[in-house]
Amino acid sequence: MKNKRGFTLIEILVTIAIISLLGSLASIGVIKAMRSAKIKQAETDLAMISSGIITLADATGRWPNKAVRTTPGNTNVLDLTADSAGLLALGTNSVTSFPNWNGPYCDDVMTDPWKNLYFFDPVYTVDGKSRIVVGSLGPNGKKDGDDIYILLDD
Repeated sequence: MKNKRGFTLIEILVTIAIISLLGSLASIGVIKAMRSAKIKQAETDLAMISSGIITLADATGRWPNKAVRTTPGNTNVLDLTADSAGLLALGTNSVTSFPNWNGPYCDDVMTDPWKNLYFFDPVYTVDGKSRIVVGSLGPNGKKDGDDIYILLDD
C-alpha cells in the first residue's frame, strides 16, 4: 500500500485562520498609519496657514475676520479661501478691510485631509480660555475633542 502524503482538512483550516489573523492585524496597522499621516498633514498645513495669517495680520493689522489685530472680535471665518478672508486674494469688497495688503499670504491649501475647510476662530475654547486659533475639525468633521489647531495668540 502506498503512503499518501498531503494536508488534512484541519491543517488547511488552521493555516487559513492564521493567514486571516495576520491579514487583519496588518490592516489595523495600515489604518492607524493612514490616520496618523492625515493628522501630520493637517498639522503641516496649519503651520503654513498660521504663518500666512500672522503675516496678513502684521502687514494689514487685521485678522481674516477683518477685526483689528489688537481686538480679534468674535467672528469665525469658516472659509479661508474666500477673498473676504484676505489670505489668497483681495476681493473688491475687501480693499478697505485690509490696508497695505500685499498677498497672497498662503498657498491654496485650505481643506484638511478629511476634505473639510480649515477655520479661523478668535474665541476658540482651549483649557477653559478663549484663544485665537486656526484649525481643522479633525477626522469626524465636528467641533469637539479631535480638533487639530494652532494657537495664534502666543
